[in-house]
Amino acid sequence: MKNVLVTGVSGFVGTNLVSYFKGHKEIAVFGHSRNEVVDVKQLTDWSASTLNRSKIDVVIHLAGIAHDLSNQYKPEDYYQVNYQGTKKVVDEVLKSDTSKFIYISSIKAACDTSSIPADETMKPNPVTDYGKSKLKAEEYIQSKAWAQGKSFYILRPGMIHGRGNKGNLNLLYRFVKSGTPFPFGAFRNQRSFLSIDNFCFVVQSLIEKEITSGVYHIADDGFLSTVELYRLISEATGKKPSVWNVPAKLIEGLAALVGKKSMISKLTEDMMISNKKIGDALRSSLPMSLKQGLEKTIRSFDGN
Repeated sequence: MKNVLVTGVSGFVGTNLVSYFKGHKEIAVFGHSRNEVVDVKQLTDWSASTLNRSKIDVVIHLAGIAHDLSNQYKPEDYYQVNYQGTKKVVDEVLKSDTSKFIYISSIKAACDTSSIPADETMKPNPVTDYGKSKLKAEEYIQSKAWAQGKSFYILRPGMIHGRGNKGNLNLLYRFVKSGTPFPFGAFRNQRSFLSIDNFCFVVQSLIEKEITSGVYHIADDGFLSTVELYRLISEATGKKPSVWNVPAKLIEGLAALVGKKSMISKLTEDMMISNKKIGDALRSSLPMSLKQGLEKTIRSFDGN
């Protein structure tokens, strides 16, 4: 039996991890969160003594401030939580008997957009304070001396989707349901996606297998354009697709006028991620295809 502590356990990814491991005979999940979490034994802190007393084998560090389009946070907030907060957790893990540390970073620590499959050899060039704070945390983890028998994994997922998530995928779903013609036919972008099922599978594999420490990009196999995603949602919801090829420059200009430039960019920019390194390390294929994962998430929007 492996005891696994998840920080930020009450968030979207954390709650899905708890659900994924519920009933697992070889993995017991402990939680650390500001909010009460059902079905998880809470730890009051994550100090080395607490980790040892609870015999925590693996720490999954999810807690942090996510990329915020509403400008709710100040730049220093990202560094205080995503960098300084991670630094404190790492220091305690290094002093404890915990053998594995899994840090959930973001592809934004490497790049904001990519028109080629971004892999782990690229020189990181984050654009936002969110991405920069995540990269600082990554650099701190890699700067430490990890004793023999201790491993660390820095995961850079793309856009994670699944039951209970909120974001632009939900907005596109509601757009399709409204029956309004889709005006983004002129965009020819390519994007990576990551189903929560595949994410949880990767995390489980890292817990159970002996994998080399390092940075790993995480994404489903393949890519989709915004138009292809629109058509997939239309098919899944029984709506007849109607695509308009409005010039991209006109769309971008109108979006800037009404303050929706960031939202449109997230829907239409290139963000291609290579998952070759993690696939080779796990020596296993992902259990769910890109299309299957998206269809499952789309169905969940209707409560199915």
